Amino acid sequence: MVAKGTLGKLGLGTAMMLLGVIARAQAPCDSATQQYKDCVRLVDSLRPDKAGQARVFAADGSEFTAGQALWMQAQLRKVDRLCASARPEDRAQATQILTDISRLLQSHHRDT
Repeated sequence: MVAKGTLGKLGLGTAMMLLGVIARAQAPCDSATQQYKDCVRLVDSLRPDKAGQARVFAADGSEFTAGQALWMQAQLRKVDRLCASARPEDRAQATQILTDISRLLQSHHRDT
């Protein structure tokens, strides 16, 4: 038999753990996060004239192809759509997409 107070503590512990998982999954969905702001700022600074354009430069001097710029813009729109969902799986997917975009941006970052 389970003690009366143990069940309440177990339920509270489980709820706290789930809230932690959800909070981590919602990180990019909070538009105030620095990673999200940085990605949006750099991706918005990429202005390809046409999809086949050889080089496009970001505000920090990073160089991308027009295809990469268009892909990142589409991925950020997808992050926005996923964040509008209340499903934890969608928010986790948004986190992964934002991580992928951040990696691409970082791989092209120019050290000045």
